[in-house]
Amino acid sequence: MKKLLFLLLVSFGLQAQLSPQAEVSLITIAPGKDLYSVFGHSSIWIQDPANGIDRVYSYGTFDFDTEYFYWKFLKGTLPYTISVNSMQTILDYYGSVEHRTVNMQVLHLSLSEKNLIFNRLETNLLPENREYSYKFFYDNCATRIRDQVEAVSGKAYAWDAYKQIQGKSYRDWMNVYLNANSWEALGMNLALGVPANVTASASQSCYLPDNFFEATRLARRGGQPIADEPLALYQAPASTEAGFDWFGPFTLLTLLSLIALFFSWKSPRGTYAFDVVLYTVYGLLGLFLFFLAVGTDHIVMGWNPASLVLFPLQFPLVFWFAKNPAWKRYNQVMALLACVGFFWCLTESWTLVFPLLPILIRTISLAVRLKAVNNG
Repeated sequence: MKKLLFLLLVSFGLQAQLSPQAEVSLITIAPGKDLYSVFGHSSIWIQDPANGIDRVYSYGTFDFDTEYFYWKFLKGTLPYTISVNSMQTILDYYGSVEHRTVNMQVLHLSLSEKNLIFNRLETNLLPENREYSYKFFYDNCATRIRDQVEAVSGKAYAWDAYKQIQGKSYRDWMNVYLNANSWEALGMNLALGVPANVTASASQSCYLPDNFFEATRLARRGGQPIADEPLALYQAPASTEAGFDWFGPFTLLTLLSLIALFFSWKSPRGTYAFDVVLYTVYGLLGLFLFFLAVGTDHIVMGWNPASLVLFPLQFPLVFWFAKNPAWKRYNQVMALLACVGFFWCLTESWTLVFPLLPILIRTISLAVRLKAVNNG
């Protein structure tokens, strides 16, 4: 009856009070294998034996059954929510199903601080507050937990002192978790624009759960740690690292660069079909990046220097220019833009050399060597 009354108070948004036996813990879940889970996950666990409370709060939850799911995901308008589960449910899923390590750090908070964070989380769970606009770098499962914990812990987090989680850009931190020779890493790095290259502060780097885990391990209040030493609630078995993927982007795009170099070295003539295919593919990719930059809510995809190489108008202009006297002059302009974009991109991620090099080679070759009016 006591537990039922407690939950009724919570469900009506009233200020329920935890008992002195209550504990608040930061839960950090190791990265998974799928792209949506590869950066890990953060949650808050509140347990109160006296009131029968066992609630793990997680932000960043989404529903695959949402109407127009993929379109909303692409546009950046997919609604994300806070959800709550029991710890056993969490361990069953992340431990038994996904085999990802689950670490717990019990936070040293006063009873009033525990109640404050509990009631804030419960207020977030109300139907009118549950949904929010997810931003990968700025507003995700880890940043929301960071904000909740920091709000009740005073000045326990001395962000300027945490050198080990600062000094990298948002993009660099992201790439720590990605296999460089993967299509996922290629796609994400191509899609990100200038905002992703901003150097993240220690607090901002906590968009990654592992970084907030480390910050909480280092946090002090009154000279004492704000949290217990981490305890593994589930320890995943050691996994073997995957070998080199010969069908990954490094291999295939290097091959494409060699083909472009061969055509460019042999002769700039007689390659109309190759140029049409190459410029069409890269033009369509450029159009997609342009859409991400200006047609979605993903602000980190704006001002993308890769668009100078993957010029959006390559398609359909190639069908007109490739057999037109202006084809060489067109490529001279494109070569200048491509060189600027290429070297700009390389200052941010060396992996971008692979997707950008084939079109750069061909554009420069046509700009320098093309003499014939008819490329056919």
